[in-house]
Amino acid sequence: MKKHPIKEKIFYFKRWSRKKYAAFSSLKKLVVIATMSLGCSFLAKPTDSIAQSTPDSNAMLLDAVTITAEETPPETDGLSKILLQFSVQKQEIERTPALSVDQLLEHLPGIDIRQRGPFGTQADISYRGGNFDQTMLLLNGVNFTDPQTGHYSLNLPVSPDIIHRIELFNNTTSFLFGTSPFSGLLNIVTKPENQNSLAMTFSGGMYGYLNGGVALNLKTGKVNHLLSINHNRSKGYVHNTDFEITHVLYHLVGNFMKGTLEFQTGYVDKNYGANGFYSLRYPDQYESMGTFLASVSWESKGRISWKPTVYYRNNTDCFQLIKDQPKEKNNYHATHVAGVNLLTSLKSKIGKTALSLDFRGEDILSTSLGEIRQTPVHSAHFDIDFTCGRTRMTSGLALSHTYKRKRWESSATALLNYFFDLKDKVYFLPAALVGYHYLQREKEKSLYNAHLYLSVASTIRTPTFTDLYYKTGDIIGNQNLLPEQAITAELGSKFNAVKKGKTAAWLSASLSVFSRHGRDMIDYVKADGDVMWRVINHTAIHFLGVETQVSWRPDQFWRDDFPIRQLSIQYCYLYSNKDSQGYQSRYVLDHLIHNLTVSASHTIWKSFSIDYAVSFRKRKGEYTSYKINENGATATYPTYAMVDLKLNYHHTLGDLFIEVSNLFNQKYFDLGDLEQAGIWIVGGVRCKVKGKG
Repeated sequence: MKKHPIKEKIFYFKRWSRKKYAAFSSLKKLVVIATMSLGCSFLAKPTDSIAQSTPDSNAMLLDAVTITAEETPPETDGLSKILLQFSVQKQEIERTPALSVDQLLEHLPGIDIRQRGPFGTQADISYRGGNFDQTMLLLNGVNFTDPQTGHYSLNLPVSPDIIHRIELFNNTTSFLFGTSPFSGLLNIVTKPENQNSLAMTFSGGMYGYLNGGVALNLKTGKVNHLLSINHNRSKGYVHNTDFEITHVLYHLVGNFMKGTLEFQTGYVDKNYGANGFYSLRYPDQYESMGTFLASVSWESKGRISWKPTVYYRNNTDCFQLIKDQPKEKNNYHATHVAGVNLLTSLKSKIGKTALSLDFRGEDILSTSLGEIRQTPVHSAHFDIDFTCGRTRMTSGLALSHTYKRKRWESSATALLNYFFDLKDKVYFLPAALVGYHYLQREKEKSLYNAHLYLSVASTIRTPTFTDLYYKTGDIIGNQNLLPEQAITAELGSKFNAVKKGKTAAWLSASLSVFSRHGRDMIDYVKADGDVMWRVINHTAIHFLGVETQVSWRPDQFWRDDFPIRQLSIQYCYLYSNKDSQGYQSRYVLDHLIHNLTVSASHTIWKSFSIDYAVSFRKRKGEYTSYKINENGATATYPTYAMVDLKLNYHHTLGDLFIEVSNLFNQKYFDLGDLEQAGIWIVGGVRCKVKGKG
């Protein structure tokens, strides 16, 4: 039989690229190049290189060159780049002097974290003047916002050690997620690594603080797994501020030929002394709660993309107005949230068209929140009967289209929200955005990009179950509350400069001016001389703000071991045109007027480094002080500055660190007279063992 020689196929690469579709990136493997033709020069610009038509016979063996092709950040072109107000990557998170998620978020521009207790005990998120119920919180793109109260929205099973990225979006995210948050959206992203590893953390410090955590990354074929367990506790810095918190998270990501499968589930267990958390008149409050969440999603590949997601969240809590009081006097709650979301998009010659369908059900069983039930429901968990409850459902349909032409980009979205149990059931929430890339230039081995954008969006938020029904202590809810609505407009510009061969911008800056006109705004108010907080709808409140940030990273311009790694300045000014008019505002009218954060990171000597964060805050509004007068006296919020720092020693076996919160022992509070801890010093060790993967 005649044998035919097999003709060898030879492939030639004309240019190097870091795009997702590039050959080396698409392999998702470590690529080692051991030989290379002299005809290819690492010094030549890609536009100047010449592809040979025949193989070069004058080849020589070179030392092995490892191309790690680090994971490129998520797609930041077009809309996501414009809507993404701020993003913090894992490397920056590791350098930030923060031992809990709320402390980490406190360093983001425009964010006001109002802590009641330290290290993740409880904190409220306020963004650009919005209260703690108006900021939507996502975990890996899934909406796990709590419908009972925004006080529990940060009950997520994550610690800073496992966070891969934090994304902060403005409130026109119906373009991206098919839903539009009232004031802003935070997306916390975890990611199983592509290599087997085991990371461990242990720390301890003042006031009996202990923290221990372990994170296991495991790769099995095309599926990556992340399992994280973290536990921290403290005896408390003053009476009844002790806490004990446990986080457990399992995150799976499977990358297959036809799409990506993602599954996550986690649990949070919290027990803490709530000294004056909800009322300064009751210093012996205590709370115990558990939060379980899970979601599964599939995202297909191709010109037409489909991403269905199913999610569930359950939260149970027991609130004691006075610790160890008789069981029948406590408030018990159990909330269930279940939802289905479908995102699909089609790319064509006329742009990208996206459709989003969303259905969400929220249910609460309680001893105090909701309508009186004809038949009580027994809780085996608490061994009590739930006498109240409420179920409500919402659905949404969003259609958006994005069109690009040269340096221009425009998008429009029509979002319909249907509320099954409201009088005005259907709300139309349009949004529009226009962006112009006015700078795209290559100069002195750096790529410079800048764009200008204008966005307008209409948003809505329904009251929480607490807003509607809470009646205990000195707070009275209001079952007749209307949904609050707002129209937000923003004009801004963003700039970044990236040196060739680097993965992050060595210089970035942004400036934006925003305006939010809200009506029927929900707030807790107290008239002068009144002892009760009452929930009402304000007629109208207008917010006007300016936000800016500048970040300089010399290590991304010169060399990786440059002593100064980062210097950044973030500032937000916020004005509201409605004063108290004879009453105190608990959440809406006591926002930060000035919020300035300056942070720096640099090497001290060899493997020793230090990270600083200096914050200056001035808050609007008044509060009732029982320290001035035991019967209560009106006081204004004091202006304060704080310094946090982190000392770190890096070794091949791990890191030794000391973190100092409130270095100069500044007395401050985020909620009237609820004084926070002074200086708090914690030291510990982090180590990581990598295996084959």
